[in-house]
Amino acid sequence: MKRAVAGLLAAVSVLLCGGLYAAFPKEQLRDKRVMNIIVILDCSASMNKIIGPVRKTDIARKVVETILEGMYQDSHDAGSMKSGLRVFGSKFFKWKQNCDDTSLEVALDDIEKTRPPINDKISTIVAKGQSSLSLTIDALKGDFPEENDKANFIVVVSDGDESCGGSPCDAVRQLIADSRGVSVNTIGVETDQAGLDNLNCMAQAGNGRYFDSKDVQEFVNFLKDANRTIQSNRRSLALNEAKNDTSTIRMRDVTESMTLYKVEAATPLYPDRDERFAALDTLHPEDRLFLISSRGLWKEIFVPDKKLQGWVLAMTGGSQSSVTVSDAKTPLYTEKSPSSEVLTYLDAGEQLTVLKQEGTWYQVFSQKLNLRGWVIAFNVAENR
Repeated sequence: MKRAVAGLLAAVSVLLCGGLYAAFPKEQLRDKRVMNIIVILDCSASMNKIIGPVRKTDIARKVVETILEGMYQDSHDAGSMKSGLRVFGSKFFKWKQNCDDTSLEVALDDIEKTRPPINDKISTIVAKGQSSLSLTIDALKGDFPEENDKANFIVVVSDGDESCGGSPCDAVRQLIADSRGVSVNTIGVETDQAGLDNLNCMAQAGNGRYFDSKDVQEFVNFLKDANRTIQSNRRSLALNEAKNDTSTIRMRDVTESMTLYKVEAATPLYPDRDERFAALDTLHPEDRLFLISSRGLWKEIFVPDKKLQGWVLAMTGGSQSSVTVSDAKTPLYTEKSPSSEVLTYLDAGEQLTVLKQEGTWYQVFSQKLNLRGWVIAFNVAENR
């Protein structure tokens, strides 16, 4: 009997520590018609810990990108969704013991305007300082407007470490007591138990929810659910307002700020910048495509008709965009040298996308094998 009771208490403890009882009160969205998303990114030295092939900070960056991308494409009226970025631990090395190392890097504004600079900032920022989580919460007060129609979603992306002696949970309680329309939500990045406890407590005290970084899509869905309520509020309130000049709602076209893009031939659309991923779809010249961003040879593409977003490997190297393997068992090298490792041997007749030409070498991509490498020019024929 004692064992059963102990087991039950342990299970309850796990549930409480795991944040499963932290429920977002949807009633706080009543009459709200603007969603503000303020991301707090942990750039302290603890985020440099390597987890498998990546660092914590790489995971955190991907989390922020996923949140912004998901919400940017979600249906919302013009001006009804805003985002901003605050970071801590990015300016002073930890040994300088500077606990005031927190800054608003991108001020709150329409997500169409702030998403690009936020992504640019997180791609270059360096994690190196103190974990001043509680002081960062204290500094938040001026980052969002104190207006009754605003729902302010604070999103803390962190491992939960606190190295400046404060209490992040107490800081959140004070923020909630002093502010209106605020929900503090936390996303844990490879946390230890102390970090998990901090982040869970912050979410529970902040009228929000805790998510693990592996479940970032669930968090995006949570925000989208809140956004649907806010958009419904906007329409209902607009219908009840007598001022016709202010009640007109302009539907936002998600592609209005994007550049048209075109592929010249059937091209795989990948979920990320890596040919080893399974393709989401195959794009064709007749598809309506829009360019979101560029990273080297990779282009981030939005396909509105299919509601897809992903990456394509852009073809470069001049007028010749593809070649055909002319010799059986043509080696595909890792480097531009016959002494480098052979990735595989290509069959005669195989079509290859040309990425670059340097002298007598082509850097190519095989869609059939999902491989990229180098071939010697005399083993292939140019397609004209």
